[in-house]
Parts: sequence; C-alpha cells; structure tokens
Amino acid sequence: MDETPAAPKPPVRVAGRRAGAPAGPRRADARRAALVEAAGRLFVEKGLQATTMDEIAAAANVAKGTLYPYFASKADLLAALRDDFTGGVMKRIRARVEACPADDWKARLRAWLDTAVEAYLSMRGLHDVIFFGDRMPRRYAMADADITRSLAEIIGGGVEAGVWRAEDVRWTAVIMFYSFRGGCDEAIMGTHDVPDVSGRLHELFLHMLRAAD
Repeated sequence: MDETPAAPKPPVRVAGRRAGAPAGPRRADARRAALVEAAGRLFVEKGLQATTMDEIAAAANVAKGTLYPYFASKADLLAALRDDFTGGVMKRIRARVEACPADDWKARLRAWLDTAVEAYLSMRGLHDVIFFGDRMPRRYAMADADITRSLAEIIGGGVEAGVWRAEDVRWTAVIMFYSFRGGCDEAIMGTHDVPDVSGRLHELFLHMLRAAD
C-alpha cells in the first residue's frame, strides 16, 4: 500500500472576482454600503468638490486601494448614491401606499404625498448633493421616473374608479410631481408658513383632479 501523502490541492479561484474585492458577497455588499454611506455623509458635510477619495476610504474604514475595485471615481459614487436614494424613497412610498385600502384612491394619494414630502424634507441635504452637487443643471424626463410612474398609477386607478378625472394621466403626474417638489422647496426656504405641506398639496391635487366629494 502506498502511504505517500497526497499533494495538497490548489486553492479554488472564484471566477469573476475583481482584484482587491473581499472574499464573500455579504462582506462585499457591506463594504460597498459603507463606502456609499461615507461618501454621502462627506459630500453633504464638505461638498462634492472638496471631498477626496482618500477621505471617503478613511471614513469607511477601508484602505484606499480597496475603494477602487468598487468605485473608480467620485462620479461613480455619486451615481450609486443616486440609485440608492431613489430606490430607498420608492420602497418607503410603496409600503405606505400599499398599506391603504386598494380602493381608497384619495388615501393612497395622501400616503404618496406624506411619504414623498417626509423624504424630501428630511433628506434634502443628500438630495441636493446627489442631483445638484456637480453644479451642472439637470433636466430629467420625469414621466419615466419611478416616483412619477407610481403617482401616475394612483391617478390612473382613481380615474378608472370614477373618483376623479384626468385627460392625460402621465402629464398630470409630471405636473403634480413638480408641484410637490416646488411646495417642499418653498417650505424649506420659509417663503410660506405651511405647517402641513402634504395636506395642502393633497387638497391642491384633489382640486386639480376635480375629485368628487
């Protein structure tokens, strides 16, 4: 019987793993989240231009060389922040809207407004950095944005149920979105003393939709 010990097997290499990335998907996700969170915090505190990649890595408690396999530049981090921000807001909106009765379209509209206003006012610093931090004017086709589509779904559902009227649901949702954002901006600037921004907007939206009593 041959008792020669078997040669050790070579380590298994996981295909597709980038150099410098952590070993497991959970750790990778956690490190990515830490980097995005640190970038958002520093962008708000110091501004996009003044924040360095070194500072972001240090704030996330990772080596600078570990940062680049995830994000090659501040522009990449800004894009990730934008995706995470909009995804988080939409998750909150959907949860509040779906908690309302399926056929109570006025309540669902109010839930959309309450959540959107709360998110906008509580995270306005991060919002402004994400959408205006590079000092470039941004114009989006808001009819295709998730937040506007979710509003259009509520408007369209109410139209089908005979609760209100809208000749062009998509266009109405876009106009209402900008009304919502403008109302929040006025409240932030203190132009008008509006203690219940979402309530006032809800009243305005029902009037725009010619809602039945």
